[in-house]
Amino acid sequence: MSEGSPTIESPSPEVKAEDYLNSLKTDPAPILDKCKVRLCCPVCNTGRSLKYYCYECFEILGSSREEIPSLKLPVKLDILKHEKESDSKSTAIHAKILAPEDAEIILFPSQTPQYENPERTLLLYPSEDALTLNEIDPTSFDRILVVDGTWSQAKIMVRDSPALQKLRKVTIKPRKTMFWRYQKISENYLSTIEAVYYLYREYYEAYQSDIAYDGRYDDLLFYYKYFYNLIQNHYKDNSRIKFTSKHRKGSDYIKY
Repeated sequence: MSEGSPTIESPSPEVKAEDYLNSLKTDPAPILDKCKVRLCCPVCNTGRSLKYYCYECFEILGSSREEIPSLKLPVKLDILKHEKESDSKSTAIHAKILAPEDAEIILFPSQTPQYENPERTLLLYPSEDALTLNEIDPTSFDRILVVDGTWSQAKIMVRDSPALQKLRKVTIKPRKTMFWRYQKISENYLSTIEAVYYLYREYYEAYQSDIAYDGRYDDLLFYYKYFYNLIQNHYKDNSRIKFTSKHRKGSDYIKY
């Protein structure tokens, strides 16, 4: 983790996405700069992986594990990923790569989470009965479940899974997304890895310290930050790209 001033709270009208991401105390990413093209995963031989692991294999492309940051999460993380959610669009894989010992991905509906003590697992999901971490006893849970999919897919997973119905719900403060994939529902609909990052940041603020957040979970956005800058620079450096109505003036989706 790099040194510097405390990470700012979140993007706002005064703080642009690129400035916020650049304030994060993430590790440098030289290994990602070395990979210039889409490559096949050396394990499953698929070409879905761009500069990081394939979904099933979690094998680094031509590099050692030491060049990728590894985080230790204070609470185990399960991500319930809808099988129809495209691997290429999902950021859930970032959590598994960056916190390999503490994060797991479960595929819905072929797999459903089965918890021996469901009362000790929190479901990150906005609802009327959801509480913030400040309202929950930290000794009452030891696992958090996050759903990964479109908003309609997420609602189906929560509605149709009896296992999820047994879980207490937790929520995070509303924040503006920095995701480069345009969606028109709301700017407060976060990508999965953004939601995971803010969740663990709020965990620190609620339970781990009375002082300002120190950036210890910023590397959860290691890939996210890299890809954000990569995509923005792609548009900046290519004047021939035709913009569509999705590239709205003044938005943070595509700046240039």
